[in-house]
Amino acid sequence: MDDGFVRYRVQDYLREHSLVLDGDYAKLKRTKAFKELFKTVRKQCRQVYGVFQDVRDERSSFVYAQIFKKLGKINSVLDLGCGEAPFEYCLLQKHLSYFLTDINADMVQRLTLFLKEKKLKGKAFIFNAVDDKVKKLPCVDVVFLLRTLESLEYIQRNISKQILHDLQCKQVVVSFAKVALGEKKKIQKSGRAWFRKALKELGYVYEIADIDKEILFFIRKI
Repeated sequence: MDDGFVRYRVQDYLREHSLVLDGDYAKLKRTKAFKELFKTVRKQCRQVYGVFQDVRDERSSFVYAQIFKKLGKINSVLDLGCGEAPFEYCLLQKHLSYFLTDINADMVQRLTLFLKEKKLKGKAFIFNAVDDKVKKLPCVDVVFLLRTLESLEYIQRNISKQILHDLQCKQVVVSFAKVALGEKKKIQKSGRAWFRKALKELGYVYEIADIDKEILFFIRKI
């Protein structure tokens, strides 16, 4: 995981709790305040990257084929929090330009090598959607936010609406798992009321598709 992401979470915690942790680290790490900070930040990191990464990797090539079919003619894709997904879908549409982002530096290196070996256009780079400027991302035809927004909402409530607004693209594909993480409750197609409300407030037109283990929102910005 990118050091910057963890650093921001620590800084946020210290600011929120009005804490200043200075002094000898050996003594500091034994304090109650430090243990609570460590516990909270570790939980956030696991929630954002660990659990969601495992789920994202289960998606089949069939799902990607259906997504590209629904999108129609496009030339470029930006994937926020992509994980290993591009290893699958980039080979389905080799002519496109791909901009692949993740908060895991090792993953970004693997993706960079993959693009080079397969002679695909585009690049992979570290991007933290919570703290970095979304408006500075490349302008593309479509942005993938596949099983990503819930993890970001865990860190910062209502961030999804701001991200969607700031993205420079024609279309956005957002997906949610049918089964809520950490639970066994199945999410119905009519669910995700908070996200539908955000789309309504933004004035975006969208369609919903039920594909395999996910509910997908195909959103048009322009």
